[in-house]
Amino acid sequence: MFKEKLNKKLAAALIQNGFTEPKAMQLNTITKINGGFDVIGIGPAGCGKSTTVVISAIQKLQYAFEDAPRALIIVSDKAKAIAMKEEFTLLCKETDLRTSCVYEEGKVEVQAEEVYVGTDILIGTPKRIMDLYFLWNLNINKLKLFAIDDAEVMPKISAQGHIDRLALSLPKCQHLVFTEVLNEKVEKLMKKFIIAPTVIEVKE
Repeated sequence: MFKEKLNKKLAAALIQNGFTEPKAMQLNTITKINGGFDVIGIGPAGCGKSTTVVISAIQKLQYAFEDAPRALIIVSDKAKAIAMKEEFTLLCKETDLRTSCVYEEGKVEVQAEEVYVGTDILIGTPKRIMDLYFLWNLNINKLKLFAIDDAEVMPKISAQGHIDRLALSLPKCQHLVFTEVLNEKVEKLMKKFIIAPTVIEVKE
């Protein structure tokens, strides 16, 4: 069963919040992700890509530790960042994991202060993450997980340069990329940080 592959607190939180049956992406990728593989997940909207990122980060980190983020998740815009943080809040209730999200519309000083107080999971848009990295010395040396959600959108918002620069500074960690399509632009987006990934495509 899907939930037997997760820690008990996370499995309980999923049930309590109505996640009674796994979506296609979760069913096909969680075992590989738990095994430490780099994964590219391809599937249409509604197949469970974003929730797979959330579940994977909680499963990998499990508890709060020090101040620097250990999971960094790149998303396309403010709405996606806030929605993902809300999902983390639901599923982290039985843990002490801390989640922050950053995006261009917010005040960078306020967002930076929240991050530096201490966070385990940082969700953000590419430009704002790079603002924190270059201007506010964001510490990414403790990362265990680097994920990009909706990767097909990143070239459209001119994120290639930001992700390339970030990739050069990433420590050794697990990489997850979720996208609706795998085309040349998405492959270019990933080429500096992901090598020989497991590619999983679902149709649901």
